[in-house]
Amino acid sequence: MSKMVSMKLPAGQIKSLKMLDDGTYEVILEVAEETVETIPAVKETEVVSFAKEDDDLFVCIKASELSLADAFMQHRPKSENERILKGRLKDVILERIDDFWRPRMDPTLDEAENICFKAGEKPAVGRSYNWWRENAKKYCTKRKSRLGTKSQYVAFLGVLIKTLVDEGWTVDEAWNAVCNDSKKLGHYWNSENTKYDFEPTGSRAIAGFYDLANTYKILADDDVGRFWLAGGCYHGSGNSPLAGLGHLYQCFDCLSNSVGWLVLS
Repeated sequence: MSKMVSMKLPAGQIKSLKMLDDGTYEVILEVAEETVETIPAVKETEVVSFAKEDDDLFVCIKASELSLADAFMQHRPKSENERILKGRLKDVILERIDDFWRPRMDPTLDEAENICFKAGEKPAVGRSYNWWRENAKKYCTKRKSRLGTKSQYVAFLGVLIKTLVDEGWTVDEAWNAVCNDSKKLGHYWNSENTKYDFEPTGSRAIAGFYDLANTYKILADDDVGRFWLAGGCYHGSGNSPLAGLGHLYQCFDCLSNSVGWLVLS
């Protein structure tokens, strides 16, 4: 049995919310200097926990609610990329994978080289697949943190298309943006206001997510010595879309434009 714990915090902006190994959260707020003294002290023996719904940095991807009857799944593919994603989505829906949680933004690293999620930082590029595989597990053992799979990434893309349609995009526009030209969904060389370099984490909000295409996303392997790389990054154009998926075999090589795509249970 679990319980809800309430804690009053001063007015401010949440800059970082990190889950610790014991299941508690470390919250960093940006507040005016005069409010610092009003922050209530927490006894060392007091465990302060948050319900999943209060976790502002992770989003529940409700893969179980995707259906072949959804309006966006009635779309007739207009390109090979759309046909491939629709086929993958059908497989994921029929597979009935469990819901999972994914971060809103790309990961960065703290001073001790630990994975964390904090806006305004450099994304944690330059690590190998093997580094991500091992360190993703350490982020939050209580919620089985790990690299997400191809099926989970495909389910996320389905949820993203569905959300874009709910926000006013036409079905054709949403499929085209995810599958063919994603320059409106993230940071590419030909996106509006491109920086021609990595943008800081927490940039370009789309449907409640950030950093959808500033870095490639490293997914879990599905075979010995082989893993997936998804999406696109800033030095490519939007025609390296979010739905793009490819295999790599160099598990020990540093990936200069990629970050791990973590999920929680």
